[in-house]
Amino acid sequence: MFLHIDMEVFEERIGISRKQLAHVWDHAEKVVSLRDMVKVESVQVMPLDYLRRLLVGTRLEGDTGEHPYKNCDIKLARMDPASLVVGQTFIERRKYQSLLEGFSDIFHGYCVTRGVAKCNALIVLGRTATNELVIAHYIPPIVEQGDDACLRLLDGVHRNFIVMAVGTTIETIILHGVKVPFPCGLSGWHSLRLVDEKPPRQERFSHLRPELFRDVKFVGIDG
Repeated sequence: MFLHIDMEVFEERIGISRKQLAHVWDHAEKVVSLRDMVKVESVQVMPLDYLRRLLVGTRLEGDTGEHPYKNCDIKLARMDPASLVVGQTFIERRKYQSLLEGFSDIFHGYCVTRGVAKCNALIVLGRTATNELVIAHYIPPIVEQGDDACLRLLDGVHRNFIVMAVGTTIETIILHGVKVPFPCGLSGWHSLRLVDEKPPRQERFSHLRPELFRDVKFVGIDG
């Protein structure tokens, strides 16, 4: 579950003030999930420094003082999903169908790339169902690479599943030099099972180590 973040708390977490990005945040009250936004009022391509602050602010679920991406090199690239290994054990039909049927409608009326494959990182200003002025983030899939050549998909398994099925590439954030162990076991796409309901947390991953989970929601990223 994504908990809304008051703007003052968010500013502290990523080390930037709304005065520095007043043209982006305007008078926004909170950071929410893009799913909680019912009306989009503006869309901006995310500055690289802003993206870096989000990622560096990410902490571990079991150690809130540990920031696994603090010293990582951040690269943007288009990836073939088949080149990635995954930790998740399932694909939820409802979720990938929702992406296929509704993602392009989110940014209707704005000159941004359609669909999940080529969409870059965005800052979105809009309103919730209660008419609160809020911001939300769209972040491409996140891939980790340690000291080896293995590319580990941390976030974005459903988007990558769709892109792989149609045989194209997807905009991806690659974090090089991650020293913290991955929070679960890894396998190829062939081992994922299609499900109608999301399984219990312990069944969503193999060899789960929850204390190593990357708490991306802490900085307003809702995968």
